[in-house]
Amino acid sequence: MLALCAIWSLAFGGGREEASAPANQAEFKDGQASITVGIQSNVYTYKVKNSGSSAIVAFEVGQHAAYNFETPEDWQIDSSGGRFRAWTEIPAKGIAPGQTGEFSMRVSSKGAILGSAAARVKFESGQTAELADVWTPAAEPRSYIALVAGGVLLIVLAHSAIIVARDRRAQKPSATA
Repeated sequence: MLALCAIWSLAFGGGREEASAPANQAEFKDGQASITVGIQSNVYTYKVKNSGSSAIVAFEVGQHAAYNFETPEDWQIDSSGGRFRAWTEIPAKGIAPGQTGEFSMRVSSKGAILGSAAARVKFESGQTAELADVWTPAAEPRSYIALVAGGVLLIVLAHSAIIVARDRRAQKPSATA
């Protein structure tokens, strides 16, 4: 599924700013911040670059079936409600203008696929920047289960039709003159 999404994003852009980025990376920009998402195996890494004039003191992005959340030193984490939230109450530990901070999470294979959701960064000044369609782990749609079940049913029906046709051909008496 990840390979299919990577091919889709290569063909149709998928929110990417730079075409030269590897297939497992995408960059999402706002006037005040940029987020480069890298996916390696089952680890999503978010490199948040501050292009604003005030330190970034909070970061938030969607998550599903994730664990082992990592943040810069002295940041706090909340992973409830399908969101990965990280913040610092010490502005000096925030991401200073021109600097980059790194956040990551490991994702379980338990029904998580590549999806997208809005990411938010909050600045010490109180401003918030929202970046749309940032790559995140998302819940696998229930329609996939129906699609797989339908595919299996189609294979069984096709196999049965072939067997019946072969048996009928074998039972026909040959014409003798």
